[in-house]
Amino acid sequence: MDDVIALVLGSFILALAIERYHIHRRLALNITLRFCGDPVRPSLLLLGITGTTAFVSMWIHNTACTVMMMPVATGILQRFPRGGGAGQGEGEEEQEVRRFSKAVVLGVVYASAVGGMATLTGSGVNIILVGMWSAYFPEKEPITFSSWMSFGLPMALPMFLALWVTLCFMYCSNNTGKALSAYLDGTHLRRELSLLGPMAFAEKMVLAVFGGLIVLWMTRNLTDDIPGWGVLFHDQVGDGTVTIMMATLLFIIPSGKNGGEKLMDWNKCRKIQWNIVLLLGAGFAIADAGDRARGLRFQRGHHRVHVRRLDHHAGAASVR
Repeated sequence: MDDVIALVLGSFILALAIERYHIHRRLALNITLRFCGDPVRPSLLLLGITGTTAFVSMWIHNTACTVMMMPVATGILQRFPRGGGAGQGEGEEEQEVRRFSKAVVLGVVYASAVGGMATLTGSGVNIILVGMWSAYFPEKEPITFSSWMSFGLPMALPMFLALWVTLCFMYCSNNTGKALSAYLDGTHLRRELSLLGPMAFAEKMVLAVFGGLIVLWMTRNLTDDIPGWGVLFHDQVGDGTVTIMMATLLFIIPSGKNGGEKLMDWNKCRKIQWNIVLLLGAGFAIADAGDRARGLRFQRGHHRVHVRRLDHHAGAASVR
């Protein structure tokens, strides 16, 4: 259980670092710029937004991903009109824009859930399953990051494609691209991307730590024939240990700003979703208490049966 809680806590710290340095926003703008097209193609733009959300959700908790990606989506939607038009043509155009806005919001929410299915750290329910598995089946092989991804990613990909096709079918029409071209084009996205400036040292370091964590997750256990680096520690190191180790680096590596400032400090960790950490910990504690209670009842029942058998044998001996 400790490894599972460590996995959640370390993932939240990494998510805060990504949010602090606006890495998710830079990633979303770059991908959206490449998918926007000229003129605007709503289906590809929707694919860029939802695809970015699903990819980010694979590596951090889907709740944190939704919170981070929704401002990116609404920042694009704020360029669109909100009031009613005077003419019939303007009314139809605004209706198309409004429908596409619904698709973007729904796409971010659902893509976050679908992407969270692909990896172990993407959703809290995945982590709960791992904790329950280790509690109920301690003799079985534990569920690792790589083993979960080999199962979850092939399942998440067709679900994401089904989500994208459904949103395009329901909310995008032949007139949607024309309606969006009046308010959104590549120039707007390039201007917003230029406001972020070049990638700073702190952003590069956070990406390096995040990339190193993903590599360590996926190579701890490879195959039966090709063992991962976990054998160096006799398979006593879990995914949570690796996550905490890499998250600790964020408190050591300097950010390159304000003298000795580090990439992260504990004051910035106040935004961690402690309610989820406490919820998982409490759930595991209650489950463990239930297991112990059932074990005690089994031992008492077995003891009673054993006493009855002794009494029975003693009675039979006295009769003889």
